[in-house]
Amino acid sequence: MNTDPLYFSRKALANALVESLTAGITNAFTLFAPRRMGKTQFLLQDIVPVAESAGFNVFYFSFMDDTVRDIGDEFRRSLNAFADNTPKTGNLKKFLGGVVQFSAFGVSVSRQGEKDEQERISETIARIAAMPHKSILLLDEVQELARVKNTDGIIRSLRTGLDIHKNQVKVIFTGSSTNGLTAMFDNHKAPFFQFSHALDFPPLGKEFSDFLADIYYDRTRQLIDKSELYQIFQQMHFVPLYLRATIQDMIINPALSLQQAASVRLRQMNERVQYAAQWQQLTPLEQAIVVQLTQGKTALYSKATCQIIAQKLGLEKITPSNIQTALLKLNKKELISKNGNATWQINDPIFAEWVIKNQEMKGQE
Repeated sequence: MNTDPLYFSRKALANALVESLTAGITNAFTLFAPRRMGKTQFLLQDIVPVAESAGFNVFYFSFMDDTVRDIGDEFRRSLNAFADNTPKTGNLKKFLGGVVQFSAFGVSVSRQGEKDEQERISETIARIAAMPHKSILLLDEVQELARVKNTDGIIRSLRTGLDIHKNQVKVIFTGSSTNGLTAMFDNHKAPFFQFSHALDFPPLGKEFSDFLADIYYDRTRQLIDKSELYQIFQQMHFVPLYLRATIQDMIINPALSLQQAASVRLRQMNERVQYAAQWQQLTPLEQAIVVQLTQGKTALYSKATCQIIAQKLGLEKITPSNIQTALLKLNKKELISKNGNATWQINDPIFAEWVIKNQEMKGQE
């Protein structure tokens, strides 16, 4: 049971995903969203209880852990521990691996899974498939597995096991890297090519800011202008972490105004990443292309765009080939990616806003 009063549950979405897995409409989902958009909390606080209610054993593992030297081996150990502890009765089981310390459901759960077995992942999944209940694997930030050296065998074995036992073992992947997910799911040579049904993890909107406003009133008996709070959420690019922190600050210190609390979090949001250093590492051509993208330009190979960029750089000519090379480099740096209509977009909206403000400041000099 969720004990976090500021958590906004998306149970309807969790129900829809689990029902589709239960009915066999699909056996795997991949949820994509940038980091800090709430994917992990959605898995742990919405999917886990819904899946348990539907009769699934639940395994969770996060690949986003810089403290683990070999994430592939850690995943293998955790999955083995889940399979080893097969309940002798019909009781359900839950395993949260890759979580250093997570407080939820009224208990504190620490990392488990120290047994170092060398059996293939596909064999481990076969043992999981033999459990009294079906299982669901929640594999968070899975693209990190593709980044690690010498994990090709693990990835192929995982695909084999999930293919063979898809009726008993379902999976939900999440990811925040377009390049990493492409390497795992979209490349026709990749082991997971066309294996999973891809979905964009929907961002929260005004329903979330209204929810926090109501919580604030319940705790302090002070009203917040919901329209103003939503506007601040827009300024935060709909990252729930920052708006939640704003409300937390105001509950702890009711003397803080909304603008005071929000300004602190907005400043922290912009200071957390070193955009200036990131910008300086780009070539002048790459910078010029990013500026074009912030202006909504999509015809990047057109003669007009090439001419504009050439003029800004003081060059006689820029060719579409030059543009393409720079785009591929920006994509490799994970600053940009292609959207659904095959046009390029900046991955981090906060970075895009920084670029816009940086250009405005230059124009005033």
